[in-house]
Order: sequence, then structure tokens, then C-alpha cells
Amino acid sequence: MTRSLRDVLTATLFCALFLSVRGASAEHFAAPLQAVTPFLYPPYPGTASQESIFDHSTPNYTYDNRIVAFTGDVANKNCPSPAPPGTPPPQAGVCNQGGGSYWSYSLGDWMYYDGHDGVDYGISYRPVYAAADADQVIYAGWWDPQNHKINLGIYVRLHHPNGYNTYYGHMSSVAVQACSSPGCTFVPHGEMLGLSGTTGNSTGPHLHLTVRNPAGKSVDPYGWKGVGADPWVNDQTESLWVAYPSLVYYGAKIYPSGPALDYPPTAPTGLIVDDGSPGFNETPAECWNDIAVGSAQGGVMRFSKPRTTAPTCTAQWFFPLGSSVGVYAIYVRIPAIRATTEGAIYTIQHAGESDQVVVNQAVFPNIYYVTDGWVYIGKYNFTGAGDEYIELTNRTQDEAATIADLYVGADAVRFVLQGLPTPTPLTPVTPTSTNTPTITRTPTVTFTPSQTFTPTVSRTPTMTRTPTPSRTPTVTRTPTATFTSSRTRTPTFTVTPSRTRTPTRTPTITHTPTPSRTPTFTRTPTSTRTSTLTVTPSRTRTPTPTRTPTRTPTITRTPTPTRTRIPTATPAYKLINVYFVNKFRYTNNLPPFEVAGKRWAHSNMLPQSALNEYFKGPGSTERFVYGWIALYNGFTGYSKLEIRDGVAHVFLTGTCTPEGRDFTIANLIMLNLKQFPEIRFVKIYDENGATQDPNGLSDSIPACLQP
Repeated sequence: MTRSLRDVLTATLFCALFLSVRGASAEHFAAPLQAVTPFLYPPYPGTASQESIFDHSTPNYTYDNRIVAFTGDVANKNCPSPAPPGTPPPQAGVCNQGGGSYWSYSLGDWMYYDGHDGVDYGISYRPVYAAADADQVIYAGWWDPQNHKINLGIYVRLHHPNGYNTYYGHMSSVAVQACSSPGCTFVPHGEMLGLSGTTGNSTGPHLHLTVRNPAGKSVDPYGWKGVGADPWVNDQTESLWVAYPSLVYYGAKIYPSGPALDYPPTAPTGLIVDDGSPGFNETPAECWNDIAVGSAQGGVMRFSKPRTTAPTCTAQWFFPLGSSVGVYAIYVRIPAIRATTEGAIYTIQHAGESDQVVVNQAVFPNIYYVTDGWVYIGKYNFTGAGDEYIELTNRTQDEAATIADLYVGADAVRFVLQGLPTPTPLTPVTPTSTNTPTITRTPTVTFTPSQTFTPTVSRTPTMTRTPTPSRTPTVTRTPTATFTSSRTRTPTFTVTPSRTRTPTRTPTITHTPTPSRTPTFTRTPTSTRTSTLTVTPSRTRTPTPTRTPTRTPTITRTPTPTRTRIPTATPAYKLINVYFVNKFRYTNNLPPFEVAGKRWAHSNMLPQSALNEYFKGPGSTERFVYGWIALYNGFTGYSKLEIRDGVAHVFLTGTCTPEGRDFTIANLIMLNLKQFPEIRFVKIYDENGATQDPNGLSDSIPACLQP
């Protein structure tokens, strides 16, 4: 073979090899994405309102003045010209509602919001479930412990065996702990991760769910059903839901709905260790302040001023010696007053391990789910070998700007036996949903429930505007194995209602449009306590007595997807106004000053809800985008609201601080209350119970608010 012929053959072979490799490469990139097997289940019990959707245009928080739904419906910031087919906006030519919300002609409604990378479900302080089996808890806690206004606030991030991650944002407490790497734990779908809330960048209570694929790109769990290609190239076409979450709609229906999951079963009372029991210890002695309050366990609770540096006061509730060895669900009692920290840190010392969870005490108890103050913080293995306890100190994760006005509250702890631990499977077995939390901190320990459930998949929901029925537990005053105090503590403080701060100060990364429109489901416990005829605001909280336990603790439950109620003539929620002040107009003395926001409120407590929402203050969008403020004049809340013969009597708390202006908090309280037909006059009392004209059919304000 001549050299020239050899060179030609070599070149030919090289070209053939190059073309074959290039062709294989082209074929690889041209191949369609592999279908993803659905793996998600509803992340909450009951029914939620449909709120902000996943934006298929730019789901990365960059505004491009356009929102695209998974159905292909489009909303534009600037009204198209000529106008497309469909319904025009309420105000001709105005397609921008503010806050990244635009009008969709095809839906005939507003869509929220530009750049949103997840799905918002309108729920209030309700259990949050793991949406899929997880092999790692990557994070659980505050996004930034020193800045509670940004991003997801308190959140949980899970890693799943298929490489996907799920994020659960704006929570108020967590019940799981992070571990180091995939395979370090097993969290089944339906496991309770904590309680929802409105922490971080939020305008109202809701759950923000983000799903990210193995490449770290946010995707819509509902897939893509629009005509043509998905604008978001990282998204998968198919839905990732095994069973759709249950939804209710207060506008255009975008996402499909499925059957509602059940709430966790009522837990037995278990073993209660109170702050006056022999099993309680404080270090140093007497470092906590005592206060007598009827709503506390044993009639006395403790509190301390929080700090972000090393703690100066520690409380410990010890696991009772002689108790059965096994896995225990832990509940901590949040006192009804003097518990306003947003970052209480509970340490669980158990079986030679130490775990921590964070709880926003400021929002408990409430009128939604935790009506009795008992907050679930997870399940842990206790060996009974001694030195096992729940610890709370006065070191918290609070913002430096607000910590001086806050308190850490300590009351009682419940240990509820769940059963014995079993070895963690090396690989997850076929997952079934369980709504009883499991240990997620110890890689070698998890819990195999005796019964699990797989929700029945139903793509055709039976919808109703009436939320899932609430439970009314039968309450008894006889707890099991409650430790009795060995000493009597003399309270050093008298009971004074105090304003409990609810976190509402949040810009809008996971923006729930105001109002948050969350038809949540409350438990209405029956109590043997003597009730009063005065209306107590939701932040002056009277916890429900402990429940009678059953001797056979149930680890899991079998929920039924048939929670839909028959609608009643009176809706559970109504849309009300909450009046605030335009800061610019107020500062420059340009009346009118008042502006009206919208909130969903319980139909049976509309005036109370208006006051509660006012004292929470404007949401972050209202505050930072619209420039709204609330006027307080030194008052921090109200202790009671009485409505008699068309006259509302409002008793304020705090210290009256006149500012020399004609327009004060009194004007706003009257606006908020007189929107209801049953209220014709409003009498406002200062912290001493004084008002200028307490009698007769007329308005009245405290003398200190006179200009």
C-alpha cells in the first residue's frame, strides 16, 4: 500500500468516525425527555384555596411582564392591542393589578404572579405533609434566622430517591431535622413536617410548594397542558401528582383538584410534664419569671426575655423514669400569653442524640388548628436510660430590631407513646401514605406503621366552597400520668392580656395575593371551663384542656378521601375590608388617609377578625409596594370586644401615646368595625379602661387620643 493511499484511507476512517460520533451526539440531544413517573401526593390535609400559580414564562423571579399557566393561558402586564378574545379587565385598559399580578383575557381573571417558581396553597397554620417519600431532610428551619422577612421564612427541603427536591415554605414550626446525605433517613409521603404559616416573604398564611428536578431547575408539578411547546424548557410535560391536592376556587379554575386528605388523628394525652412537676428543672434556679394564668397547664406558666447570644436561662422537661421504652410523639405547650418569640429553639435529648426544632411561638394558640396550644415537634426514640429531656432556653432566633419587645414562653411537654422502633429499610419499600410523623434524624431508626394508606386517585373532584368539616373533640379534664407539682410557686406577675405578634411583615417572593383567601378548618374543642360573654381576640388564647388518651396509641391512620361537606346557606368565610393608612398621604397631610385591604374572615367572628387583622398590620405587598401603614398610638392590641345594642366596646392594651394628630387609631378602629351592619357606634377604652363617654348611643374615644 502506497503512502498516499494509506493517508487517504486514514482520512476516510477519521471522517467516518467523526460523523458517526457527531450523529450519535445529535441523536442523543434530539431524543425526547424521558417521562417522569408521578410520585407526589397532597402536601396538606383538607382543602386549600388556589392561590399563586407556577409561571411557565420565567419561573425564576425575574419579571418579563407575562405569566403563562400550565394550561397555556396567558396574562400580560400591558393590555394587548388589539384586545384578544375573552373577557376584558374590570377597568378598561388596566391589566396590571400590582405585585406581579396581571389580567388574563382567556380566563377572565387575575393571575398571580410574574416569575413565581412554585405553587401557593391557601391554608392557615395547618399540618404540612411530605409530598413524596424522601431519603434526606436537607434543611429544616429559618431561611435566615436574623431576617424573618425574606424568601421562604421557616421551611423544609426534602431530597427524594428519584433526584427531585421539594421545598415547603412559610411554615410556622418544623418537626423534622436535617441529616447529611441521601439515604440518611426515610420520610414517607404523608409524614407531618410541621405547621404552615406566613413567615418569610409572605402576604398571608399559605403553603408555598416548589419542586425542583435533578438538574436543580424548578418545574410545575402539574406539567404542561397548553397548546404547543412549554415556554419553560426545563419543565416536564406530564403531571407529577399521583393524587391531586384538594382545591377550592375563588376565581378562575386553573389547577385540577383531588380528594381531600384527612387530618392527623387526635393524639392521646400521654405523659404530661408541667413546669411545676418534679420532672421539670430550670437552670439557674428561679431564672424564669412566673405568671398565674388560668389557660396554662397547672395554672402557672413561665417566661423570659429572649436573646440571640448565649442563653442565661434554661428549662428542661425530663422523660419520666420508669416509662415504656419506645418512640414518642412530642408536643410542647405554647402559653396563651408571654410567648411571642418567632424563633423558640427546642432541643430533644434522646437515646444519646440531640435534635433541634424551631417554633414561631407568636402564632400559637390560634383559631385554626392548634387551638389548645399543643404544638407537635416530631417523634423520637427514648430508651429510658436517663438524661433524656426536652430543653428550651432564652436563646432564640429573633431579629435584633424586634427582640426587645418579645418573650419566650414555657409551660408543659407531652410524651405520647407511638410504639417500638424498627430498622430502617436499606431501600424504601413501596411507599404508602401515613400522616403520623416519623423520626427523620437518626439514619438507623425509623418506624414501620401497622397500617398505612394510599390515597385514592381521583382526577374528577367533587368540589364545594365549604371547607372540610372541622372536628369537635370531646375534651376531658383528666389527663393520664400527669406529674403533680412538688412545690407551690408564687407568681410574681398578674395576668394581663398581651398582644401576640403574628408575622405579617414579608415582601413578596412567594406572594399570596391579599387577601390570602384561606378557607382553613379549625377544631372547636368543647371545654369544661366557664366561658364569658365577652369576645376575646384570637391572640388572647385560651388553650383547650388536655384530651383523654387511649391506651392503644395508633401510629398511622387510614384517611378517607370523602371530607367534602354539603354546602350550607351561610358560607364559612366572608370577604371583609381592613382599613389602614396611606403613608405618603398621611405624612404629607393629604386626606383622605385611609385605604382598604381585603381579608377572608370567619363568618361567625367578622368584627373580631377585622380588629385582629388590623393589629397584625399591612401585609408585605401592602407595606412595601403600596406604602400602607397602621397607626397604633402606643397601643399593642385589645383585650376584649363587646357588642351590645349596636354599640361595640373595644378595650385596648399597651400605653396610649398621643401624637397630636386629628387622625388616629380610633378613626381606623371605627372604620373597621362600622362596616358591619350590627355596629352603629364604637366606644374605645384605653389601657386603664377609660373612655370619654362610656354610656349612651354615641362614639367615644380615650381622652389621650384627643388632638
